[in-house]
Amino acid sequence: MALLSPRTERVPTDEERDAALARAQVDERPARRRFAPASTADTVTTTPDVDFGPRPRASMLATFALVLGVVAVVAVFTGLLAGPGVAVGLLALVLGIGGIAATGRRHVAGKGDALLGVTLGLASVVLGVLVLTGMIPWMDGESNMVMSARDWLASYLPWLFPST
Repeated sequence: MALLSPRTERVPTDEERDAALARAQVDERPARRRFAPASTADTVTTTPDVDFGPRPRASMLATFALVLGVVAVVAVFTGLLAGPGVAVGLLALVLGIGGIAATGRRHVAGKGDALLGVTLGLASVVLGVLVLTGMIPWMDGESNMVMSARDWLASYLPWLFPST
């Protein structure tokens, strides 16, 4: 019965065991570097020098420029309010430039708002001048585009305006 016979194993010497461990360490090092998580002692982490201060706040000039730019474009598109739309557009343009200058400071946000306010203000000024000089005939000063849009909607969607 070979199963019950005692097994004889050769015990490795200390030198053989050290050589085997050295081979295992050499083989493990590339695997450890390849599969190790980023938080091991081999990696060096640097943190950027960031000044933590107050939370950025939106520039009031930039916000007013955006609001006035939208109002100016809507006023010019009515046709009847093209003159006041040009004036509000100029005001939005000036406030937008002030908003861009204000966002250059630390902890002041809103550069996108200011740029959009400048763009809308400039567009309303250009479009308003074209309307006032008669270069755009479908939107002259005598036409009321709001009433035209209402009449068009009433003809296609009568349920929207039940009183007429």
